[in-house]
Amino acid sequence: MAKPDSPPYEETELDGEGSQSTTDSPNIEEESEHQRISHTSGILYGVQDRPPWVSIALMGLQHFSISFSGVFAFPVIIAGPLCFDLDRDLMNQLVGTAFFITGLTTFLQTFFGTRLPIIQGTSAAFVVPAVVLFSLKGPCPAPLTANSTMEERAAVHDVAFERIQELQGSICVASLVQVLLGITGLVGMLLRFVRPITIATTLLLIGIPLLPMASDACGTHRGISCLCIALVILFSQFLDQYDLPLPRGNKFAIFTFFPILLAVGISWILCLILTAVGAFPDDPDVYGYEARTDIYNEVITDAPWFRFPYPGQFGMPTVSLAGFIGMLSGVIASVVESVGDYHACALISGAPPPPVHAINRGILMEGFGCVAAGLWGAPCGYTSFSNNISAISLTKVASRVTIYAAAAIYIFTGIFFKFTALCVAMPQPIVGSVVATTFGMVASIGFANLAFVKVNTSRNLFIIGFDMFVGIGVPDYMQENPGAIDTGLLVLDQILNVILGSNMFVGGLTACILDNLVRGTPEEKGIHWRIQMAEDYMGHPSDADQEEVESTCYDAPFGMDWVRRKAWLTYLPISPTFTGFGKTNHHPLDTDLSDSS
Repeated sequence: MAKPDSPPYEETELDGEGSQSTTDSPNIEEESEHQRISHTSGILYGVQDRPPWVSIALMGLQHFSISFSGVFAFPVIIAGPLCFDLDRDLMNQLVGTAFFITGLTTFLQTFFGTRLPIIQGTSAAFVVPAVVLFSLKGPCPAPLTANSTMEERAAVHDVAFERIQELQGSICVASLVQVLLGITGLVGMLLRFVRPITIATTLLLIGIPLLPMASDACGTHRGISCLCIALVILFSQFLDQYDLPLPRGNKFAIFTFFPILLAVGISWILCLILTAVGAFPDDPDVYGYEARTDIYNEVITDAPWFRFPYPGQFGMPTVSLAGFIGMLSGVIASVVESVGDYHACALISGAPPPPVHAINRGILMEGFGCVAAGLWGAPCGYTSFSNNISAISLTKVASRVTIYAAAAIYIFTGIFFKFTALCVAMPQPIVGSVVATTFGMVASIGFANLAFVKVNTSRNLFIIGFDMFVGIGVPDYMQENPGAIDTGLLVLDQILNVILGSNMFVGGLTACILDNLVRGTPEEKGIHWRIQMAEDYMGHPSDADQEEVESTCYDAPFGMDWVRRKAWLTYLPISPTFTGFGKTNHHPLDTDLSDSS
């Protein structure tokens, strides 16, 4: 990585013998716009820059480590309602598929989509409706043991495959709506009615209801889980300013890059030692048993070294109307969250705010990624990961090549079946700690969106408070009174139970309606929040800045000469030459998206 005090037009690389060599770039006056913006924002490597291979590998591993907890946590949570946790072999396949699709969708987004350095991972927005949907299906069979018969094992597989096939089909069909929003540019029409209060409420209600699940896992051994969480806090919040000394005077920000992996590793080693000395009970019904590290040794031993996930590995997907409605709510929440992430990633990376065509392509690629998740059997849809965006501000490396490296790591770990078996064998209190950290971050991201509205007004305080009450109260009532809805039509009952049992749908819809109907000033509504976000990162543009040509970082990876020669492509919403329907000019800061509707 280049030194922070290096001139912005010098690039430091490692030669074949490991020594540093400095290569002068063209004159600073001849630099591209994205390089000038990157340098003024403190970014060492911009979106289109290529760091040395050592930095690429380390940054790819860093993005993998930051997003690992989220990609791992959501399949583990949803495995319970799917009855996949009854058989650890099925759990291995589920987690491995989630890793593989994460790498695939990340590559699609970075190479063909927005072309920004964004990790695509499993989305919590799909977890809540899935949990509600399968809670209506009744309890799962008894867990399998070493003495289970082939008939018992087949019965568990039949129930698990039936449920995941319905989830697969529902995700696929609902994701086609996301594909339609992206390829037609209709995402702009949707986002004209979705503003920061709606986004904040939706994200809060995604994270908060999932925290009890993390609490239950942590409760299997409170001492180990508290230690793991304490180590995450220590490494990420207190020791992040300290680096690990390396030879030749170099340093490595180990606590910044790997706080969760370090905490998990130390806690796991402690569990291993305590298991070896007999500190944990060997009776499954006694408190503390789930902290043992030898429960699933056979799963690791019997797992093949490599297994390639493939479409239809769990059977032919099926579709239910209730499942489609539930997954559609997840798709809409995912779209809203991702558009905000695109702007944040661009601005932190030192790139201009994403134009309309880049946002359309990003939503399109997310839709394709969710369709792939349904076909392959990943248990969730996919969306942008905010945690990795914040990592760019710490490392000052925004090169999309580092995301390619992270995608390759995810694809490899998805195929490396021994690794997924090891992840599944993680002691339960440590899993709970990882899940708690991840879900808490999802909820806290919701608060960040309130920075773009004037919160301390009676209008906004009422809307936020009422939305939270409705978003938590109605689903709780539905859970405590499962027979409250009885229309006489089974399908309609299932749809209403899924909708009213989803915190994010009830609260998000209420917030959207009230935010659009209750009168308020533009500052209270946050109408121009995307432009405000751009100004917060880049400052108020001068007249000269307004004339600058839009960065080429959003161009297609190939064929741009052909694209520019075809006039009809200016009317295609995903084309790099598209500027909006009825528009001839598009300014980089004009990100209100109303021109795409």
